[in-house]
Amino acid sequence: MTDLSLQSRQWEIVGTLLGVSEQPLSDLDAVRLVRKRFQPEVIARLGRAGISTDVLHRVIPRRTLEHRRQRQESLTQEESERAYRVANILALAETVMGDRTRALSWLTAPKRSLGGETPMDLLDTEPGARAVEELLYAIDEGYFA
Repeated sequence: MTDLSLQSRQWEIVGTLLGVSEQPLSDLDAVRLVRKRFQPEVIARLGRAGISTDVLHRVIPRRTLEHRRQRQESLTQEESERAYRVANILALAETVMGDRTRALSWLTAPKRSLGGETPMDLLDTEPGARAVEELLYAIDEGYFA
């Protein structure tokens, strides 16, 4: 798969996961989406996509999420960025692995190259997400991981 087709498919999946009408086509589009701030429903969408409750509660704590829903508030920009990060990595993994089931299996299994941690466990920080992203790109290029 070429980089362009990989990115195109990844952006398509990200847009679907986040339930946005305008699919991001670049990192700048993604920045604009995050700055607009997502509705709390995006967390439920990620859960329906197979992201565990534990991971989702690291994106936004349960009580905070309930508070936002009750008051009909958007997520903060920081919470929106964390939700985007999870959606982006799931989309990339799905694109590289070929389907969501394999992507979720890969994301939840410990990796020696990630210090024995699961890729999902690293998504609570930007550097962790970058490490997972780099590993997925290496796999797509044909390197074993």
